[in-house]
Amino acid sequence: MTCSLAEIQAAWQHTNDALILRQFTGNPEMGWKLAWCERSTWMDASMFVSGVFYGSFRKRLKPLSPWMFVLFAVPFAIDGGTHFTSDLFGIGNGFRDSNIWLVVLTNNSMPGAFYAGDALGSFNSWMRIATGVLFGIGFAWLAYPQFDYASAGVAHTIEIKFQKAGLAL
Repeated sequence: MTCSLAEIQAAWQHTNDALILRQFTGNPEMGWKLAWCERSTWMDASMFVSGVFYGSFRKRLKPLSPWMFVLFAVPFAIDGGTHFTSDLFGIGNGFRDSNIWLVVLTNNSMPGAFYAGDALGSFNSWMRIATGVLFGIGFAWLAYPQFDYASAGVAHTIEIKFQKAGLAL
Protein backbone atom coordinates (compact mmCIF):
# COMPACT_ATOMS: atom_id res chain seq x y z
CA MET A 1 0.00 0.00 0.00
CA THR A 2 2.86 2.37 0.70
CA CYS A 3 6.40 2.89 -0.45
CA SER A 4 9.20 3.39 2.05
CA LEU A 5 11.39 6.45 2.02
CA ALA A 6 14.30 4.28 0.84
CA GLU A 7 12.25 3.00 -2.12
CA ILE A 8 11.29 6.53 -3.15
CA GLN A 9 14.88 7.73 -2.79
CA ALA A 10 16.13 4.82 -4.92
CA ALA A 11 13.58 5.54 -7.65
CA TRP A 12 14.00 9.31 -7.70
CA GLN A 13 16.41 11.35 -5.55
CA HIS A 14 18.33 10.59 -2.40
CA THR A 15 17.03 13.39 -0.18
CA ASN A 16 15.17 13.82 3.08
CA ASP A 17 13.96 17.31 2.14
CA ALA A 18 10.16 17.19 2.35
CA LEU A 19 9.72 19.96 -0.24
CA ILE A 20 11.74 17.98 -2.80
CA LEU A 21 10.14 14.65 -1.89
CA ARG A 22 6.68 16.17 -2.39
CA GLN A 23 7.54 16.73 -6.06
CA PHE A 24 7.80 12.99 -6.71
CA THR A 25 4.44 11.83 -8.09
CA GLY A 26 5.33 8.20 -8.71
CA ASN A 27 6.16 6.07 -11.72
CA PRO A 28 4.72 3.07 -13.60
CA GLU A 29 6.78 0.57 -11.57
CA MET A 30 5.94 1.90 -8.10
CA GLY A 31 2.54 3.33 -8.82
CA TRP A 32 1.34 6.91 -8.52
CA LYS A 33 0.99 9.18 -5.55
CA LEU A 34 -2.39 9.22 -3.88
CA ALA A 35 -3.48 11.27 -0.90
CA TRP A 36 -4.32 8.80 1.85
CA CYS A 37 -4.68 9.22 5.58
CA GLU A 38 -4.79 5.90 7.34
CA ARG A 39 -5.92 7.37 10.66
CA SER A 40 -8.80 9.28 9.04
CA THR A 41 -9.86 6.32 6.92
CA TRP A 42 -10.19 4.08 9.98
CA MET A 43 -11.86 6.88 11.94
CA ASP A 44 -14.50 7.32 9.22
CA ALA A 45 -15.00 3.56 8.80
CA SER A 46 -15.45 3.07 12.54
CA MET A 47 -17.97 5.94 12.69
CA PHE A 48 -19.97 4.22 9.93
CA VAL A 49 -19.86 0.80 11.66
CA SER A 50 -20.68 2.48 15.00
CA GLY A 51 -23.66 4.15 13.33
CA VAL A 52 -24.99 0.78 12.18
CA PHE A 53 -24.42 -0.61 15.68
CA TYR A 54 -26.08 2.45 17.25
CA GLY A 55 -29.10 2.08 14.95
CA SER A 56 -29.60 -1.45 16.25
CA PHE A 57 -29.10 -0.71 19.94
CA ARG A 58 -30.12 2.95 20.38
CA LYS A 59 -32.84 2.17 22.91
CA ARG A 60 -30.42 0.32 25.23
CA LEU A 61 -27.30 2.45 24.74
CA LYS A 62 -26.63 5.43 26.97
CA PRO A 63 -24.86 8.44 25.42
CA LEU A 64 -21.16 8.75 26.11
CA SER A 65 -20.27 11.58 28.46
CA PRO A 66 -17.92 14.27 27.15
CA TRP A 67 -15.35 13.26 29.79
CA MET A 68 -15.40 9.66 28.63
CA PHE A 69 -15.02 10.89 25.05
CA VAL A 70 -11.75 12.51 26.10
CA LEU A 71 -10.46 9.01 26.94
CA PHE A 72 -11.20 7.96 23.35
CA ALA A 73 -9.66 11.14 21.91
CA VAL A 74 -6.41 11.35 23.91
CA PRO A 75 -4.65 8.43 22.13
CA PHE A 76 -5.65 9.98 18.78
CA ALA A 77 -4.17 13.33 19.83
CA ILE A 78 -0.99 11.78 21.20
CA ASP A 79 -0.40 9.67 18.09
CA GLY A 80 -1.12 12.51 15.67
CA GLY A 81 0.74 15.05 17.78
CA THR A 82 3.86 12.91 18.08
CA HIS A 83 3.85 12.26 14.34
CA PHE A 84 3.54 15.98 13.67
CA THR A 85 6.34 16.80 16.10
CA SER A 86 8.53 14.04 14.68
CA ASP A 87 8.02 15.32 11.13
CA LEU A 88 9.38 18.71 12.17
CA PHE A 89 12.82 17.03 12.27
CA GLY A 90 12.45 16.13 8.58
CA ILE A 91 11.18 13.10 6.72
CA GLY A 92 13.04 10.01 7.90
CA ASN A 93 14.77 11.87 10.74
CA GLY A 94 12.13 12.04 13.45
CA PHE A 95 11.72 9.83 16.49
CA ARG A 96 8.49 8.31 15.10
CA ASP A 97 10.22 7.19 11.90
CA SER A 98 12.74 4.92 13.60
CA ASN A 99 10.85 4.42 16.89
CA ILE A 100 14.12 3.75 18.70
CA TRP A 101 12.29 4.53 21.94
CA LEU A 102 10.00 1.55 21.21
CA VAL A 103 12.94 -0.72 20.36
CA VAL A 104 14.36 0.04 23.81
CA LEU A 105 10.98 -0.31 25.51
CA THR A 106 10.29 -3.74 23.95
CA ASN A 107 13.91 -4.95 24.12
CA ASN A 108 13.93 -5.25 20.30
CA SER A 109 11.57 -8.24 20.45
CA MET A 110 9.85 -7.47 17.13
CA PRO A 111 11.22 -7.58 13.57
CA GLY A 112 12.97 -4.42 12.36
CA ALA A 113 10.20 -3.65 9.85
CA PHE A 114 7.76 -3.33 12.74
CA TYR A 115 9.65 -0.43 14.29
CA ALA A 116 10.70 1.68 11.29
CA GLY A 117 8.58 3.59 8.79
CA ASP A 118 4.88 3.61 8.02
CA ALA A 119 4.35 0.41 6.01
CA LEU A 120 1.28 -1.67 6.71
CA GLY A 121 2.03 -3.84 9.75
CA SER A 122 4.51 -1.39 11.27
CA PHE A 123 3.99 0.12 14.71
CA ASN A 124 3.06 3.47 13.16
CA SER A 125 0.49 1.80 10.93
CA TRP A 126 -1.06 -0.12 13.83
CA MET A 127 -1.21 3.03 15.95
CA ARG A 128 -2.95 4.98 13.19
CA ILE A 129 -5.49 2.18 12.83
CA ALA A 130 -6.07 1.80 16.58
CA THR A 131 -6.31 5.51 17.38
CA GLY A 132 -8.54 6.18 14.35
CA VAL A 133 -10.91 3.39 15.35
CA LEU A 134 -10.99 4.48 19.01
CA PHE A 135 -11.68 8.10 18.10
CA GLY A 136 -14.36 7.11 15.56
CA ILE A 137 -16.19 4.90 18.06
CA GLY A 138 -15.95 7.56 20.77
CA PHE A 139 -17.17 10.33 18.47
CA ALA A 140 -20.09 8.24 17.20
CA TRP A 141 -21.05 7.23 20.74
CA LEU A 142 -20.95 10.88 21.81
CA ALA A 143 -22.60 12.47 18.75
CA TYR A 144 -25.14 9.95 17.40
CA PRO A 145 -27.41 10.07 20.46
CA GLN A 146 -27.33 13.88 20.25
CA PHE A 147 -28.27 13.77 16.55
CA ASP A 148 -30.97 11.22 17.34
CA TYR A 149 -32.43 13.41 20.09
CA ALA A 150 -32.35 16.55 17.92
CA SER A 151 -33.89 14.84 14.91
CA ALA A 152 -36.64 13.25 17.04
CA GLY A 153 -37.71 16.75 18.10
CA VAL A 154 -37.72 17.94 14.50
CA ALA A 155 -39.68 14.86 13.37
CA HIS A 156 -42.27 15.47 16.09
CA THR A 157 -42.65 19.13 15.04
CA ILE A 158 -43.13 18.09 11.40
CA GLU A 159 -45.76 15.49 12.41
CA ILE A 160 -47.73 18.17 14.28
CA LYS A 161 -47.58 20.53 11.28
CA PHE A 162 -48.80 17.74 8.96
CA GLN A 163 -51.66 16.93 11.36
CA LYS A 164 -52.69 20.61 11.54
CA ALA A 165 -52.65 20.80 7.74
CA GLY A 166 -54.76 17.64 7.51
CA LEU A 167 -51.98 15.75 5.80
CA ALA A 168 -51.28 13.19 8.54
CA LEU A 169 -50.32 9.79 7.22
